[in-house]
Formats: sequence, C-alpha cells, structure tokens
Amino acid sequence: MDPLSFALIAFVVVGGSMFLSGALLLRWWPGLRRERLAAPTPEAGPATILRWQTTRAGWQRFVERLGRLAGPREGARLSKHRQRLAWAGHHDPRAVLVFMGVKVAMALALGVAYPLVGLLTQRVAPNLLLYSVIFGAAGFFMPNLWLHRRAKARQEDVVNALPEVLDLLTVCVEGGMGFDAALARVAEQPEARNSALHQELLRMIHEMRAGRPRQEALRALAERCGVQEVNAMVSVFIQTDRLGTSMGKTLRVHADSSRIERRHRAEARAYVAPLKMIFPTALFLMPAFMLVAMGPSLLKILAVLNRAGH
Repeated sequence: MDPLSFALIAFVVVGGSMFLSGALLLRWWPGLRRERLAAPTPEAGPATILRWQTTRAGWQRFVERLGRLAGPREGARLSKHRQRLAWAGHHDPRAVLVFMGVKVAMALALGVAYPLVGLLTQRVAPNLLLYSVIFGAAGFFMPNLWLHRRAKARQEDVVNALPEVLDLLTVCVEGGMGFDAALARVAEQPEARNSALHQELLRMIHEMRAGRPRQEALRALAERCGVQEVNAMVSVFIQTDRLGTSMGKTLRVHADSSRIERRHRAEARAYVAPLKMIFPTALFLMPAFMLVAMGPSLLKILAVLNRAGH
C-alpha cells in the first residue's frame, strides 16, 4: 500500500471515530445536552396545564384502539402504568392507552419484519418462527425501556432543580409573601417553564386554585414526581402547616440540607468519573498515540519493503 494512502486511511478512520464518539456523547451524555449548547429562545406556554389536547393525529387514534384491545383491565395494573407515565411527564388520561397501543404496534411490526425481509430478498429465512417471536418480544418491551429512561431523567432533573426552588421559596416567604403566593410566584416564572419541577408546581397551583386542599395537592405533587427528596419536602410542609411553626425557618433549613445533598451527589459522581474514563481513554486515545508513535516507523518499513520487492 502507498504510504500516502495508508496515512489518509488512518486519518479518516481516526477522525471518523472521534466524530462518531462526539455525536454519541452529545446524544446520550446528560452534561452535553443539545439544549445547553443552543441559544435560549422564548417559548409560549399553554393556556392552562390542566387541559388535555383534544385534537389527535391518526396514528394516535389507531394506537388507542390497539391499547383498548390489549390494555390492562385491572385497576392495580392500570394505576401502576398511569403512575409510571406520570413520572415520565405524561399526565393525559389517554396516555395509558397510547402506551399500550405503541407496545402492541411495535411487537407486530418487528415480528412481521423478519419474514418480510426474507420475502423481499426472495430467500428462505432460517428459524422463522423463533426469530419472529424474539423480535416481537423485543418490540413489546422496548417502550418499557424508553419509559424507564425518560422517567429516570425527569426525576434527576427534579432533584437537581429542587435546591433552587427551595431557595426562591425561602426568599419569597422571608420577604413577607404567603406560602401559596410564594409557590405561585416561583412556579409561574417564564424562564423556568421547561423545568419538570416547575411544571409540577404549576399544576399543583392550578389544582389549589380549582378548589383542591393544599395538603392533598402537595401529596399529589409527591406522587407525580416519585422522588424521595420531594416526598421529604412535602412531609415537612404538611407538618409545618399542621403545627403552625415558622415556614421561613423550615424552608431555610430544608434548602440548606438539599443543597448539601446535591453537593454530595456531585462529589460521588466526581469520584467515579476516573473509573468511567478508563475505557474511553483506552479505546480512543491509545490508538491515536500508537499511530503518532509508530506511524513514521511503519512508513519507513513499508518504503524499505517496497524497494526490496522491486
């Protein structure tokens, strides 16, 4: 092989691998979200968060019909699916039907895909029934994996946003505002509409304005978030309201402890980071180092072998 061609191919392989790794990091790494790199653009929020979308697309109506056929009939299973969807941020009552319909549709699509590929390529597909069942089962359980990842990411966003919310509540309450007014002031900030915790607080405020008792709305907030930190915060708020103690001091203590817990989580992740960096370092940096160190020697060896061959 020509030395110039070898160097060009090595450059393309190394550059392509680095580009692919950067794209994967931008897609999957939480600290490199695309929203953090983009310029902030103002978005208009909905008129109210308690109203459901009435217009539906054709695929939504189709998967809803599938969900009615294959959806859970028992109240316990239905409540479990509804709670998991609420943790992921889907509060629409039709979300359970859509989710179950998507599971059935993906199972049917992937189950039919393998024999369909064999039919299109005009080849006999080996183990047709076995692979169809495997692909169908994979398609049926893939939405569960997506829902778990989405709920986990949303709960992580809620936990990370909790100290700032408690600090703002502390400032508002110590400034003379009532607790309900402070919650409304924090939840209705236009720059925080994309935060999951602010959306749940806004929903709680609208429920309280619609006539729901404060303690019941706070418990519903904890159930929708599904986070231990929010459960502890709600318990503290309810206990403070019942005992009549100072809400400002309670918020100050809870905000300090929440900030300390977030710092401890960051320190724990920082301790684990070097171990997680070993595999990417060995996978991406070592080939580049070997190429830089051994590239000139390999080029000279190839040139000598070419002369010897001639």
